[in-house]
Amino acid sequence: MTSPGPSHDPAPALKRRVLAAIRAEPAPTRETVRRRAWLLIGLGIAVALATFVQLGGIRRYDRPTLLVLGTCLGWSAIATAAAWIGVARGRSMLGRSTASLVTLIVAAPLALLAWKVGITVRFGPQMLAPWPTRPGFRCLWLSLAMAVPLLVAFVAVRRRSDPVHPGLAGTALGVAAGVAAGTLVDLWCPVGFVPHVLLGHILPLLVVSALGAWAGRRFLGP
Repeated sequence: MTSPGPSHDPAPALKRRVLAAIRAEPAPTRETVRRRAWLLIGLGIAVALATFVQLGGIRRYDRPTLLVLGTCLGWSAIATAAAWIGVARGRSMLGRSTASLVTLIVAAPLALLAWKVGITVRFGPQMLAPWPTRPGFRCLWLSLAMAVPLLVAFVAVRRRSDPVHPGLAGTALGVAAGVAAGTLVDLWCPVGFVPHVLLGHILPLLVVSALGAWAGRRFLGP
């Protein structure tokens, strides 16, 4: 019988190298992470607002002031809820629950459409009349132009943060970005015709949600 030679197990050496790398690059503090998140979100908001102003900003046309305020407040409330559920992780390190994310994804477009139509119809059927020259494509492209920078910022903030359901979390980020952009578009667009709203205001929300689902699977997982 020959005595065993010296161990050539690479595990201890590998463990030492990993620990050395961790010590060489310490994790950022919570305050650093928070500042970075606010900077990224601020940049996304700045790009969206610059696009909004460049294309005309708030345009009232003949809409009653109460109608503008009513629809804007509704969209703003839903945007706030979408950001709280979709962007903020909550108390759990694993992010929001599947039930809360699914509820946001399904309920937000329906709530926005119901609010828009419900408020507009109170000011007379003429506010729901069609605009033949405004089918909704301009609102569609404006919504996407403002929502995509917001989605990029949200994904950057939440990068590698969801090991459980990254695709679902990304979809929720898309909803949050789409609703936030849609709030501005509602201030820009005077049309309440339902087919226009579906094409120019609800469809872009669904498109950005799909982009968010792809981005989530690509960037939010560990």
